[in-house]
Amino acid sequence: MRPGWDVVWLSDIPWDSLWQRPQQLATRFPSDVRILFVEPWTLGHPPAFRPTPVSGRISRVSFPFLPLHARSPGLRRLFYRVGDWPPAALALFSLQRAWAQMLAGFGRPGRRRLALVQNFLARPFLPALRADRTVYDMIDAPLHFAPVPPRLVRHWEGLLREADRVSVTSEPLARLARAGGAQDPTLIGNGVEVARFARAAPAGDLPGNPESPILGYVGSLHSWFDLPLVLNLARALPRARVLLVGPAPPATREELERAQAQTPNLFWIGPRPYEEIPSIVRAFRVGLIPFRRTPLTEAVNPVKLYEYAAAGVPCVTTRFTEEVRAWGDAARVADSEQDFIAASSALIASAADPAPLLAFARRHDWDEIAGRFVAFCTGDAA
Repeated sequence: MRPGWDVVWLSDIPWDSLWQRPQQLATRFPSDVRILFVEPWTLGHPPAFRPTPVSGRISRVSFPFLPLHARSPGLRRLFYRVGDWPPAALALFSLQRAWAQMLAGFGRPGRRRLALVQNFLARPFLPALRADRTVYDMIDAPLHFAPVPPRLVRHWEGLLREADRVSVTSEPLARLARAGGAQDPTLIGNGVEVARFARAAPAGDLPGNPESPILGYVGSLHSWFDLPLVLNLARALPRARVLLVGPAPPATREELERAQAQTPNLFWIGPRPYEEIPSIVRAFRVGLIPFRRTPLTEAVNPVKLYEYAAAGVPCVTTRFTEEVRAWGDAARVADSEQDFIAASSALIASAADPAPLLAFARRHDWDEIAGRFVAFCTGDAA
């Protein structure tokens, strides 16, 4: 029998941030696998400079990745210059390699080591980890998420070429990965904890008139979120509540605060712990995906689509990606603001049958997806 695996998980989000694909997959690896979750050292999250247990077999440790998508625009500009100036970038990479040497001792004797990369900026120090296998799980279009200095693009392309296996979450990402140098990327999409969302009791303490139906959105409210569209939706349907749940960068936060003051049926309640999200979504009459179409969103496989479906909530989405064609009855696709408002209004007036939505969600349960992902990462044949 071949020895088992221990995993160094190189993430682009902290463990204690929004509960997303990294945490959903990591917590579903087999119980005999130990995981060191290497998270970005991020302002606003307490750092762990030594491996700190978060469960019986998962520990997290903070690491000085180059934070090109820092929340502050000033910090983003600063770190872009660091990455774009060779002496500064070389100094950072030298520090990272030395820091990574301290992580290289992770794992048990006789186990194989898997480097599971979700942050391509780990590539400069990957050799220091002495991994037996490297898997790149490409979960978004990294060159479109935040400006990347041109001289660092080679690390993304190098990782695509050098990784033993590459997984992606959407077909547009697969095309992007192949263009960057990957030979045979494997599609393993996102998912949902169906039972958690299907069984949750609807939240009863949400803002606004409790008799008014809720048009809701859960997720980040960044530049890809079409706030003017949502404002016009709220104004067009004054008898409904429009509820936004999730973090927003400073510029968007200011817009949201002004919009709330002018639109009495619009409510932004900020981020909520993952444990509360199923009950919040179960209170929605309609789930919203009001994304602008950008090079980033064209490659997105949105978790919220599956969460809405698992809660039995119909969805209205913009055509931000051609992937919407594969969602069938799980979403109504709007090609204009008028279509978006009309579809939302129609779903308020006539409740959707939850059975097809639940069937769609069950095909994307995280347990099934994690099983495929673990086999892809640790199996002897990709």
